[in-house]
Amino acid sequence: MGRSVNCEAYLEEYLKSLSKKQGSCVGLLIGQPSIHGKDYIVHLNKIKDESGSEPEVQNILDVDNQQVSQHALIETRLLPGGFYVMGIFVINPKNVFEDQNLLRKVKTMLVDMRHTFNSNALLQGNCDELDAGEKLVFFYSSSSNVFGCKSVALKSNNLSVNPCDWKFQDRATTWQVMNTFFETDDTFALNKKSDDQYDTEGNLTDCVQVLKQQLDRSVIFFDGGPKDGNQLVDAMLQDKKEDPFLVHVYMPLPSNSDISTSKIETFGGTLKLDGIISSTVFAHPKNTFAEVESFVKTDIIRSLMSRVQIHCDSLVQHADDSVQDTVMLNELPRRIYFPIRAKSTPILFSEYLFLDEAKETAIPQIRDTLDLIVMPKDLSATIEVMAEVKEEEQHDARECETGTDDKGDGKLNMTLVGGLAAIVVLIIAILIFLLTK
Repeated sequence: MGRSVNCEAYLEEYLKSLSKKQGSCVGLLIGQPSIHGKDYIVHLNKIKDESGSEPEVQNILDVDNQQVSQHALIETRLLPGGFYVMGIFVINPKNVFEDQNLLRKVKTMLVDMRHTFNSNALLQGNCDELDAGEKLVFFYSSSSNVFGCKSVALKSNNLSVNPCDWKFQDRATTWQVMNTFFETDDTFALNKKSDDQYDTEGNLTDCVQVLKQQLDRSVIFFDGGPKDGNQLVDAMLQDKKEDPFLVHVYMPLPSNSDISTSKIETFGGTLKLDGIISSTVFAHPKNTFAEVESFVKTDIIRSLMSRVQIHCDSLVQHADDSVQDTVMLNELPRRIYFPIRAKSTPILFSEYLFLDEAKETAIPQIRDTLDLIVMPKDLSATIEVMAEVKEEEQHDARECETGTDDKGDGKLNMTLVGGLAAIVVLIIAILIFLLTK
């Protein structure tokens, strides 16, 4: 028996509109897979190129696989934990499942997409624990409006194709909102890429990896208490009086190390990651609390890694001959939320804005990535706000001038310089009224 896919009915109108405008088209399927094989599709969007323009597709065989994979990667940054790029849709006059050349093409798209996600593992774009390594291919005929869906087993040697039952349904399911805030205030070793250069993205990625390992060992409370991982969300809804669920993440304390086994290590410096991350995830009544816990953890790490990538993408590399003796303060972008469809569903996706960017900046970004039109009033940009730099972090380079070399010449203590060479701060103040709303 194959997988069962329920898709929101209004999305069929989007497909019909695309089929009229473009005889051939490739896009992404966004939704939540289930270990039990019943999946939900909540959004569809066509692929655009890096400039936001719509490539004209004359033949599906000519579609650039890398363009599809890169769009899927960027789009994953916007998705809350528990939602994934579940595959692709193809609008075409000829059925992709009846033409072996077309079928091989869509398989290579999915394989390239999987490899791209594997290369960016902390975005957690693959979800083998839920979909067993299968991705969906949905075909929609531009000549007859006939449609069909199959799944491709990407972990099998022959990329086997399996049947799927696809249904368009009004309000395919209800969604429960899970809100939490995650605070981090950790210091990490800072490693150099070379003798003269620090790898900003590499060091930040290492920090996120450590936080992921800590989150994997954390305990999640829902509305003030732990839940049996096998319990369905549905079982708690009858007694629930408030909406949404309030989620708390409790991190394990480090165990006391045996001093006899301790050792002093030399490293280039330290990097401090400090701030609060907002998290909002969505679960349907048939999710278990174990699944919801994984959604929360995925959301926190995905959001943090998205900020790191966006921040590093924005950096302009300059040849700087100045002495690296100052504190480097990097403010990662804050998270804003927007609905994927006004009023009919509580589901929110995310975008990220830097300190000097107005929320209107996000509108073309959302349009180009998700093919979704939102208005400024739809954007919730007050859940996270930038806070001022802490007083203890406002150092002057002259404070670092200590130490003397072997010749007696005064120089900077390299341990301290390294320790202050890169302090990365994610400082997000959470509005109190949202906690008490």
